Amino acid sequence: MSKKQKTVAVHAGAQLTGSKSQPVVPPIHVSAVSYFDNSDELDAALDGKDYVYSRIAAPNAALLEEAVAALEGTEACVAYASGMAALRAVFDAQNFKAGDVVVMPADGYGVTRLLFKNLAERARVRLEPLILTDASATERIVALRPKLVLAESVTNPLLRVPDLRALSRACREVNAVLAVDATFPSPYGQKACELGADYAIQSTTKWLNGHSDALGGTVSGGREKLAALRSGRLLGGDVLGPFEAWLTLRGVRTLPVRMKAHCEHALHVAKRLAESPLVERVHYPGLPGHPDHEVAKQVLLGGFGGMVAFDIKGAGRPDCFRFLEAVKLARAAPSLGDVCTLVMHAASAAARRMTPEERQAAGIGESLVRVSVGLEDPDDIADDLLAAVGEAMKR
Repeated sequence: MSKKQKTVAVHAGAQLTGSKSQPVVPPIHVSAVSYFDNSDELDAALDGKDYVYSRIAAPNAALLEEAVAALEGTEACVAYASGMAALRAVFDAQNFKAGDVVVMPADGYGVTRLLFKNLAERARVRLEPLILTDASATERIVALRPKLVLAESVTNPLLRVPDLRALSRACREVNAVLAVDATFPSPYGQKACELGADYAIQSTTKWLNGHSDALGGTVSGGREKLAALRSGRLLGGDVLGPFEAWLTLRGVRTLPVRMKAHCEHALHVAKRLAESPLVERVHYPGLPGHPDHEVAKQVLLGGFGGMVAFDIKGAGRPDCFRFLEAVKLARAAPSLGDVCTLVMHAASAAARRMTPEERQAAGIGESLVRVSVGLEDPDDIADDLLAAVGEAMKR
């Protein structure tokens, strides 16, 4: 089969192995339990060689795993009930010892930071938040000698872009595992494992699903590395349900064409916002003035993504809340990746679980708004955002 992404997205994960039936659309397999007339076949199924109990393996999740692995360019993929479950699975699979070090982004998703804080405390490991786009980040990783480094391909919500190639080299030097939350670019925009990551993590709830109707998460990588995650899922029970897997696979079919449009629209909206005197700063890696623009051109090969963030000049939290109430086309919702435009106040959403001190250190101010740019006409999106900014700043 062709390895071109549009073709892979449409056809990968279409047929279960061992069957001659070829439905155009995979059916939804709702049975949690199957039976076998042959005891040897049942015995093999209990080892995961066939489908017998959906906590061990399930047909719809397996099809989604096949499709995501093909898009990520990896040997295998493991699907989970949510993106947070996928992140936890990566942490749990490292078999930490007391005193081990974990590095994660200081300016990344606040809920991930809270999750890793809790997990690190239980495992008695040391958590070291770093700004991974800083020039000194690789030196710090080598000096800290961590067991695990978690990066975000594009940070949430400030849209900074670390050089995964440099991070990978630093991790290899000290034998650290590099896990990358690549949700923002999706596999369309970046294949993290091809840039040196050991794990590529997706919240499939976002761009892969694309319609805000199914939670899910995936971890992709080498088959050997994922074996521990698959065993952990068997015991932990963080399985993806058949309806969610089916809906997500349906979204995968249109990922490349959707993401191409999302990227084009986001760049147009970012340029329009940058022209407004009411906007202090626009955060979008596709703009030449973005601090990581040159790195982004080298590591975001499918486009600069569908996310835009911007600071409203002179705004505080009440002003940003008025902005959320003033939008007419966009919807104020704490997620991203939908066909419609979604907006949120960053400090009270993506960074909600961070302390005020952590937000300040990360550079996440009260004037920051995050936009998931949808598939509406980009001028309509920009007009709506700019009109809402004007309404919010009327005093």
